[in-house]
Amino acid sequence: MRHNLPPILSTNVVPRIGRTVRCRALPGTVLLLSAVLLSSCSTPPVPQKMPVVASALMPRLKTQSTTRGHLTDYGESRLTPMATKLRDKNQQSHIIQLGDSHTAADFFTGTLRTALQQRFGNAGPGWVPPANIRGQRSAALKLGAATADQWRLTSSRLEKHANFPAGGFLLEPQTSASHLQLAQYTPSNTAFNVRALYRSSNKAAVRMNGQSVSWAASNSWQWSPAEQVRLPLTLQVQAETLQLGGWLVENGKPGVMVSSIGINGATIHMLDKWGPNWQASVQALQPDLLILAYGTNEAFNDDLESAAYYASLTRHIKQLRAQLPETALLMVGAPDVIKHAGANTCQARRPVQLNTVQAIQRQVAREQHTLFWDWQAMMGGACSFSQWQAKGLARKDGVHFSAEGYTASAIGLYRDLEQLLSTR
Repeated sequence: MRHNLPPILSTNVVPRIGRTVRCRALPGTVLLLSAVLLSSCSTPPVPQKMPVVASALMPRLKTQSTTRGHLTDYGESRLTPMATKLRDKNQQSHIIQLGDSHTAADFFTGTLRTALQQRFGNAGPGWVPPANIRGQRSAALKLGAATADQWRLTSSRLEKHANFPAGGFLLEPQTSASHLQLAQYTPSNTAFNVRALYRSSNKAAVRMNGQSVSWAASNSWQWSPAEQVRLPLTLQVQAETLQLGGWLVENGKPGVMVSSIGINGATIHMLDKWGPNWQASVQALQPDLLILAYGTNEAFNDDLESAAYYASLTRHIKQLRAQLPETALLMVGAPDVIKHAGANTCQARRPVQLNTVQAIQRQVAREQHTLFWDWQAMMGGACSFSQWQAKGLARKDGVHFSAEGYTASAIGLYRDLEQLLSTR
């Protein structure tokens, strides 16, 4: 789905640990959050039978946990270093969210970015796709168009490639004069450190705002050295062997970056379509927290095999643990959605696999000692999507939220995360 709504950059009040401060209201501010959060979360969850999964497949472990709001810590040992780093006024922290269309729109992550940066400091936009891509949106930067006469775009959503970069978008110049632009929505005189995720069989010569720069030849995806520039940035390639996978933009200041990398229609299996060593590019960014926000598209698959999904999700978490040993992991549970709008009962309107997906997500989080945020519970429980639609917080398609709905959801996660961090 294509998102054309304007960026939502802030809420008018963002709570701090132990006290509340009023924040400067930015254009597009959503003023109804307090009413939304109170009304949408006051409805108790509808009692339901959870899917029965064989104990041999999913053993019930006695894991100590801590819950704040709808966020549960199932023993994530990397949370304490993250909390310490966030409170340090001289360091940068990086949070990356990988997911489906809920992430690709950057309304959810955009609000989370603003809230965290208002609380802990603004370290810059973070990691963004290589260009303006249909179905993608960045609330942090205005990405330039990659026209077909200058660039060839390959997406892991629909196409195959032997070596997709992390993020799943591959951009190749079609001429030696192909160019791209990165800009801010509101121009400023801020200097940014910009790095490109690239690969090139030969030494890559480019021009950044008219200055000649060369990147070393590399058959694997890597981040280029940082170049300090002011936006807008115009990149002009001088070698057609260059491939681009994204940008990292930070301002050199202490604080937080929140990167949003999502693909419409994605499931957790999207990670298998990326190159064999895609995690190395993520590891190079040294993220403090990696958020996995999948599950909606899995739930719409009526033929989903619970054993295979459980095994796949477990495998991906273990692989991320091995590749990112210092990174805390947070799994976002699939939100409530509607598949059969004309059905007579609320449970009949929901995807038949939604309960199963949500139960497996929580079980894997428990077994692998990650964080788990229950998005559905934050909404008010099962069958709450129609209530959000009535309030203008969710779309008629039964799947996606309005900008205000994503904002309300992200503020819910932010508040829960802030409370949990305060215990560390």
